Amino acid sequence: MHKISKMQSRIWGVQGGAGAGKTYSILWLIINHAANNPNKKIFIVSGELTKMKESVIYDFEQIMTTLGYFDKRSFPNRTKYNFPNGTFVKFIGLDVDDLGKGIRSDIVFFNEANKILSFEAYRQMAQRAKRVILDFNPDVYFWYHKEVMNRPDCEHLILTYEDNEYCPENEVKELLLYKDRGYGPDGQVVNEFYANKWRVYGLGEVGGVEGRIFHWKPCSLEKYYSIDKTIYYGVDWGAEDPFAIIEVKYDDGDLYVHELNYRSENSWRRNMTDIQLAEVGAREGEGFITWMFKRLKIPTRNKIICDNNRPLKIKALRKKGWTGAQAIKKGKGSVMTGVGFMQNLTIYYTNTSHNIEQEQLLYAMDVDRKGNPLDEPEDANNHAMDAIRYVVMFLEQRRIITAA
Repeated sequence: MHKISKMQSRIWGVQGGAGAGKTYSILWLIINHAANNPNKKIFIVSGELTKMKESVIYDFEQIMTTLGYFDKRSFPNRTKYNFPNGTFVKFIGLDVDDLGKGIRSDIVFFNEANKILSFEAYRQMAQRAKRVILDFNPDVYFWYHKEVMNRPDCEHLILTYEDNEYCPENEVKELLLYKDRGYGPDGQVVNEFYANKWRVYGLGEVGGVEGRIFHWKPCSLEKYYSIDKTIYYGVDWGAEDPFAIIEVKYDDGDLYVHELNYRSENSWRRNMTDIQLAEVGAREGEGFITWMFKRLKIPTRNKIICDNNRPLKIKALRKKGWTGAQAIKKGKGSVMTGVGFMQNLTIYYTNTSHNIEQEQLLYAMDVDRKGNPLDEPEDANNHAMDAIRYVVMFLEQRRIITAA
């Protein structure tokens, strides 16, 4: 609890494994705050109200009883507790409650945030809260890691069973069993299933995605800038989807990638001033493209390998001097062909390329409705992946990559 109580930012992201006591500790802090601060509005949100009554609401009642605060008459439906000082704690299950818009709160706590399916549902409640708290088991990367964790007003904390001195001994033994079954005496993975269980529930780390395609490595910006090799650019167009512009260097079987832009074109436009909109052309996307390339200081003579579905944008780039801009040649099976080339390389992403990192963690083979694997990647988490793939395909077509 002491680690959580030391958090100071507006948003607290508490990621933890089994037995870490994260939910119990957060509830204790919330109850203490509610009892000692009058007229506060506190919401606790989760995916299903029924499960809340068996878990977080049950824990709430136990802590309240332990502290001598609990009055059953103040909690008639087990969904809203009214403290004598005018403060209330309300429990919301997204399966039965309509969050609505514009709800102001002093604290909103998203319990098991990874089970809240959409970032939009989170945003509706979080945008007008003075304090936002999230807790979750890190089974897999989800919207928190992409949309929330890297915000300047978010503090990220990882807890494990070792942070909970009251974790039952039998739970600790079960967790250590994952480690014993997953790793050999030399620390090497001998069973990926149990190794993944240990990483998630024992170490509090984000688990792997079933069918994951890539396992890339981070590198520092200093390392990236020190590589004296030709720079290529990969572009995956995006109006509402991410508009990925990736810088790429190739060095004898190693590929180094650096994220320049991931924000969509329309997102940029919505935040532009009238003067900027007039500069790029409020209605024509081609003006925005050249504005973006100038902003990123992309050299006009370098090769820029683009998705072939926006020929007018490529034409606009070439017209404005980026003569190296060209569409990648794609055909049937080109996605898996490009993925195959990439799997033959050792690929590094810079430590500031957060969206590249997240996409390569989540990029996985598709499955049918019955869960059977298909022979192509799913059409998701692929904007930066596609931009990089275009460059790799170009390098292979030019025989610059010879080992693939």
